[in-house]
Amino acid sequence: MDVPTLTRRTHRDDPAFDELSDFSAALTTIELTHRSIDSYLLAQLKNLFELFLSRISADNPDSHAEQLAAVRELVAPSVNTAPAEREAVNARRRAAYEWIESLIPATSLIHAAQLLDVTPIEIGNRVRSAALGMICLPQATEQAAKQLLSFERYAHATRRARSLDTSVLPEYDDGLVRIRASDMAAFKRAVSQLVARLSTRESQTKHIRQRRGVSFHYDPHGEATMVARGPSPAIALLEARLTGVARAVITGNTSSLGIVNAGELADDRSLRELIFDFLANSLPAGSVTVSADEGASTSPGESGPARATGDPPTADSLTVPAANPSGIDIDATAENYSRHYREVGITCPTESEWLKRQARVTITVPALTLLGDTPGTESGTGRNSGDRSAVGVPGTVNGAPVAPDVARQLVGSGHSTVYRLLTDPVTGVVLDHAAEKYTIPDPLRTALIEKWQFCTLPGCDRSAIKAELDHIIPFNHSNPSEGGLTTMQNLHPLCRQHHQMKTERKISVTRDSLTGMLHWKLPGGVTTTSEPPSHPINQAHAELLNRV
Repeated sequence: MDVPTLTRRTHRDDPAFDELSDFSAALTTIELTHRSIDSYLLAQLKNLFELFLSRISADNPDSHAEQLAAVRELVAPSVNTAPAEREAVNARRRAAYEWIESLIPATSLIHAAQLLDVTPIEIGNRVRSAALGMICLPQATEQAAKQLLSFERYAHATRRARSLDTSVLPEYDDGLVRIRASDMAAFKRAVSQLVARLSTRESQTKHIRQRRGVSFHYDPHGEATMVARGPSPAIALLEARLTGVARAVITGNTSSLGIVNAGELADDRSLRELIFDFLANSLPAGSVTVSADEGASTSPGESGPARATGDPPTADSLTVPAANPSGIDIDATAENYSRHYREVGITCPTESEWLKRQARVTITVPALTLLGDTPGTESGTGRNSGDRSAVGVPGTVNGAPVAPDVARQLVGSGHSTVYRLLTDPVTGVVLDHAAEKYTIPDPLRTALIEKWQFCTLPGCDRSAIKAELDHIIPFNHSNPSEGGLTTMQNLHPLCRQHHQMKTERKISVTRDSLTGMLHWKLPGGVTTTSEPPSHPINQAHAELLNRV
């Protein structure tokens, strides 16, 4: 009789354990890699901030040495500060950060933008976050350096801190290092609560006003999205006005619309469609603050004392006698302000030529798409005769792809002037000899926009449509034959900011006559290059032409 034997399974005999061990090892590898990446990202942020300080020093070798030394002392590894000294140190930190922030817009970081393959605006935002974290959040920065706080959490905390008044940043720093959160979602909730507790109504209002704006996003199918961000009352009033007019149309309330003896309304649009159409066809209007000589009276059509609609000089910059605990005589300040500034109403001009210049829309349609004669497709449809799927080459509207049928419809709408552009069949880039010379060179401008698509300075993503055309070799107004010619080879688009930098000789550019590449010399003697971006749509069109 066989006697059963008892065996004890060990982890060496269990395939599931081996599988778990492999998984644990993979997790450990990921964790170690993630820690290394965190250290690298924090070091890169510190290096970027040091690059910014070095740029300030190079631009102002004689005037900012003392301030820069003070900033570097503040961002050095933290030393325990005595409680009695902490308030004074925090005041120095606030002053240093505000000084740094004031210099960011005027300091060129084009080199870093190109090196990191981001826009100059993004570099500016990173410098702001680095300055705020390293100067005003020393405890959080130290925790990040010791890997007690992940870089993702540190970056999120510094971004959120930018909405706070600098006076509460020491308390914010104290609160950050006390947060205990098991995951990122919990950490974000805790940070939001901390920000809400420290935010004042004044700082919230200021932050909302600073972030107000409108962004536009285009998809490849001919649809676009507009996103408006701003103070809730302003958005609510806009919604109420648009909805009110749309509802009046739907209900047939003609009297409120100013329609007299025009018959019964028979409009079949929905509420949402009406709201969009009214918004899309509205004319911009508003007010701007302008300077005024003392004693200047307000002209008809202008308002009285200016209201702060933009960001004019603050009351603190005006000298007034102290008459209350805050040290500012409010009545005297208002009177003094109204003598220097006033508000003027503006509306969008309706003059046709002005509108053409400002509201230029460039629609690009490959020739075969325009003719509806793409090889392998049904004539005039742009669709494959076999599987009926949409093919054809798309067009573009201001550089954003749109479906072939949408492009044909836009060109045939009667609002377009059509120019012929020749493109390189390999890269799709518009060729230099494509445009003819005109006294008013609209074809030349169109060709340059299509060729470069963006401001030509490396790292800048501002559209060429709104850019200024710059002569690489300056045009000689007194003797045109001796200066740079107005030709495709000597022109390129520059956004207003970078055009001004070139005019002020902060940057310079030359063109390689053989390759067409632009060679740039940036502040500090750094050199770089730019060339026209490839155009996949034009490349696809060239391939189709070869099949015709």
